[in-house]
Amino acid sequence: MVKRDGWRDLHRARRREQSGWKEEKQMNKQLTESRAIFVYEGARLAAIAANAPIVPVMWEEREEPFKKQFLEVIDRQCGDQRSTSPEELHGSWMQAYFAMGWVYGLEYDREKKIHPDLVPYANLGQLERDKDEVFVALCDIARQWIYVIENELAN
Repeated sequence: MVKRDGWRDLHRARRREQSGWKEEKQMNKQLTESRAIFVYEGARLAAIAANAPIVPVMWEEREEPFKKQFLEVIDRQCGDQRSTSPEELHGSWMQAYFAMGWVYGLEYDREKKIHPDLVPYANLGQLERDKDEVFVALCDIARQWIYVIENELAN
């Protein structure tokens, strides 16, 4: 009888542990999404303020493949493997866009997936290089200032 109760207690403890792991995973997913929306919308507002020739649509209007890759970028940028190099991040952005079927072209066309910034970093104009610097700064702000207070979760 004691043996059976011991197994039952162990099973309950494992279920509680798995439940806690699932809650933590869900919390991390929500945190990454909050950070991603902050960075994306902040960069969008910066483009508006700078009178950039390309202003991204609002987050809610973005297609799922874009959101998926952007969430991965933000998760990396808010973690230990983050990059502080705008040039490196631009290269990663290009790879992600090529993987989603985008091509280089002189005129931006969201429907046809044509983007004039799909060029090496050195070929970008100052406004686009500044946009990449803003992205790095927004990621750093998100990493430092958008977080979950664990004590508040318990309440």
